[in-house]
Amino acid sequence: MAAVLAACGGGASSQGNQVSVPTSVQVSGTSGLSASCGTAVPSGSTQTFTAGSAIQPQAAASASTLVGVWEQDRWTGLGARAILAARSTDAGATWSAPAALPFSACGGGTGPGAGFDRASDPWVSFAGNGVVIASALAFSAGGYLASGGLSAVLVARSTDGGVTWSTPVAVQTDQNPGTTGPFYFNDRDSVTADPSNGHVYLVWDRLTTDATASVPTYLARSTDAGATWSTRSIYDPGAGNEAFNNQIAILPNGDLLDFFTLFTGALTTSLQVIRSTDGGLTWSTTPFVVANPMTSVGTTNPITNGSIRDSALMAQVAADPASGNVAAVWQQMFASGAFDGIALSVSKDSGATWSAPKQINGVKTAGAFSPTVRYLPGGVIAVTYYDLRDFVTGSSVLGTDAWLTESSDGGTTWHEVRLQAAFDLNKAPLANLNGSGALFLGDNQGLALVGSSALPFYAATNGGGAHVYATQAPDPLTLATARVYTASVSAGAPPP
Repeated sequence: MAAVLAACGGGASSQGNQVSVPTSVQVSGTSGLSASCGTAVPSGSTQTFTAGSAIQPQAAASASTLVGVWEQDRWTGLGARAILAARSTDAGATWSAPAALPFSACGGGTGPGAGFDRASDPWVSFAGNGVVIASALAFSAGGYLASGGLSAVLVARSTDGGVTWSTPVAVQTDQNPGTTGPFYFNDRDSVTADPSNGHVYLVWDRLTTDATASVPTYLARSTDAGATWSTRSIYDPGAGNEAFNNQIAILPNGDLLDFFTLFTGALTTSLQVIRSTDGGLTWSTTPFVVANPMTSVGTTNPITNGSIRDSALMAQVAADPASGNVAAVWQQMFASGAFDGIALSVSKDSGATWSAPKQINGVKTAGAFSPTVRYLPGGVIAVTYYDLRDFVTGSSVLGTDAWLTESSDGGTTWHEVRLQAAFDLNKAPLANLNGSGALFLGDNQGLALVGSSALPFYAATNGGGAHVYATQAPDPLTLATARVYTASVSAGAPPP
């Protein structure tokens, strides 16, 4: 088993917070990919990949079995050389050696993935009978909205808990022949399975170079735990608008909620949701509004004043399988205006209405970014995020912390623990953001439920670069050394 212990000291926060630092397991290792695969670059390009980098992880659990996926060897331009996976059968204490999934040429095999140079945006979920479903984007090196480019959404299944994987199915494939557009590119997939009936829902958006066209939500739906699929568009946001970063939550009664960020041609941004009451066959045509406006200034590297690529304008969502309450978290510019905090909004009526956003990160005087949310038993809300509270002005080390914070009273009071010692974000790979390179750990991170506890599955750095970690954190709600604080609704928060 490839389980390496991370450094677990890491002392006092610059805010004077003495909290326990759990022992974290490093899940990713060296690249392990062949030097002959996935190295193509467009003609004239200066793109490079960071060998050994592991970022943008996701994880899913069924009982004590976990499966985690991530991007391996990230490119500065777009995507990674491969999607890797590992599994644990002891609730995350130890992990198998990582293996490449068949979503790109580096993943091997003879299926559709073998024809693509790169892959990105991996996601994973457990369906009925313990079947594991993994999805990812796949594309050619020059395939981003370009002539001759190839782009697809691929999905594979495992019937043995992640030991072996099927040949992937392409639920959407786009080719861009000729020299004139419009050109298309599939973006931001996520997969959500219902373990009670084997239904699986894979959603994404399809970008285009036609600025006047709509960028709708697409759904690939399976009723047999991923063996077969049907694909169609389920929401059209209108000409010039984009339904971005789709993610589905399943309510206890089987209803589905699809969340997305709505970008309009008028340059407005809001978090919205549509609902299906028949297992994804039909969807509401008028979205409910979660947050409007959705305002983020992003995260800046305080050493260079350069960019950190975070999850600005990308929410993460979770449904409580007991009460049916639904939580959404995202980066939000609160009162300071200088940096983002972490916003939480909760719905108690199946997504129709939402509470005013609360700022739930533990220190309000430092930038916080890239949150993930999950409900635990008893209605406990668990959130992970990063912040820069431990950065020391003038230092060449970009001290960054990963946190787990939990609330048992609906989001008012929070107990947080640091997941591991502060790490140097400067060692993260670079990825394109608005035409330039930015430090990048991923657009999203993982958070699985193991028994009654949260298991964060996230990227951080060490002396060897960016790697994926799993942390069996002590329960912050019962830990005497957890930092306890209260959420706030700032005067700069958006209206409910």
